Amino acid sequence: MTERTNDMTAVDAAHGTAQALAQGARFIALFVETGSTGAQSVTYVLDEARKLSRRTGTLTAAALPSLKVPAAGWAEREARDRFGLRFDRDVGARLIPPLDAEALLASASPEVSSVLYGPIRSGIVESAQWVVQTVGEDFVHVAPSMFYKRRGVEERFVGCTLDDGAFVAEFCSGATALSHACAYARAVETATGSEVPLRARAARSMLVEFERIHQHLDALAKLAEDGSLLVGSMQLFAAKERVHRLLAESTGSRFGRGVVKPGGLRADAFASLAEVCVRLLDEVEAQTRSVVEALFASQSLLDRLIGTGRLTPKNVVAFGGVGPVARGSGVRCDARAIDGALFTSLTGDEVLEEGTDAAARALVRRTEIRDSFRLIRNALDAAPSGAWCADVPDVDGCGIARVESPQGELVYAVRVLGGRLPCVRLRSASYANWPLFQTTLPGNIFTDFSFIDHSFGLLQAEVDR
Repeated sequence: MTERTNDMTAVDAAHGTAQALAQGARFIALFVETGSTGAQSVTYVLDEARKLSRRTGTLTAAALPSLKVPAAGWAEREARDRFGLRFDRDVGARLIPPLDAEALLASASPEVSSVLYGPIRSGIVESAQWVVQTVGEDFVHVAPSMFYKRRGVEERFVGCTLDDGAFVAEFCSGATALSHACAYARAVETATGSEVPLRARAARSMLVEFERIHQHLDALAKLAEDGSLLVGSMQLFAAKERVHRLLAESTGSRFGRGVVKPGGLRADAFASLAEVCVRLLDEVEAQTRSVVEALFASQSLLDRLIGTGRLTPKNVVAFGGVGPVARGSGVRCDARAIDGALFTSLTGDEVLEEGTDAAARALVRRTEIRDSFRLIRNALDAAPSGAWCADVPDVDGCGIARVESPQGELVYAVRVLGGRLPCVRLRSASYANWPLFQTTLPGNIFTDFSFIDHSFGLLQAEVDR
């Protein structure tokens, strides 16, 4: 990671960021920190030449230049609504708290009908509202209204010890607790210059790959349910349950909570994973691959997915899309291939599909499930010995790190002071991809909504953080 501060103002940092974006950098996040004196600083995080970089500047009375790129849209609106930042132009409608949806119901034409979908919806889903404008069954425009349950998770980190911060990270998103814990731990390790033992890195990699498998199975099971393949859906959920049980037997938690900490692991999870995998991995993999292949042998489902929710590579790049969503449109973005690797870099090419639709995103998940099992076996075969945790130096610093979560690139930024956390900020993959989801709906029909939604596989909890 490279850092450019040089006592900059936030305006200087914004100008430098804009110049980097013009030269091909990718926008990742905008973080705001309020110091103990009330002074605010702004940090822009970019991917430059596939490496994380950041520009931090002190906020002055001047309005910040807007970056005027779609990828920064939500970040600028959140900074305005949550921290009071001013920009040199109108950056869009209020993001936090949610919009008064009634104000969005007015239609431009008598042929257009406006419908409120959510925030309370059928099934076990988080609160999110969509203002849907249709002509007949066709989507014309869809406006999201989220952040109904902002939980103040980032504020919960403040004052925590470095070890306790990992427990907070695990509850940022229950379904991806391991990815959050690993990204947080890596950010702390970057800030303090910690060296993580190979045995711990191998165990972390295995844990996150198991998490990737159960989350991809979850998305595929929901697509099967959308397509009325109820038996197939239950078989996929059963395969997901087997992965959770393997994790529970290995770690004591179905979601792997309480294992990862800065410096490595709380116990020798590699040993327990290896012992359980000897007994269960072959069976779990065989059953998983069998039900996944059966799903993709269903032509009725594929017909429903092909051509649905198209997402052009141009839009993916403009909005900074990540994860299977981006790779389903042929855009390379897997952090495991670069500095997001937990153990060894991703071997072979990233899983890419060119279809740009819901079917392509599902196909990415099918192949990534297969590859995750291979990466788990590679780590088991490597069997690094030695310590599973190292001391974290008692030094102050700032760190940013990323991990390829099941939904895509997950980024944490931390500041360490006196062995505690004065500030933690995160940018989840779901936060990056929800604005992109909105662009895929026009041109589809109302009954396509759930197919497109589940092909994205996003988590509301990662937004309502």
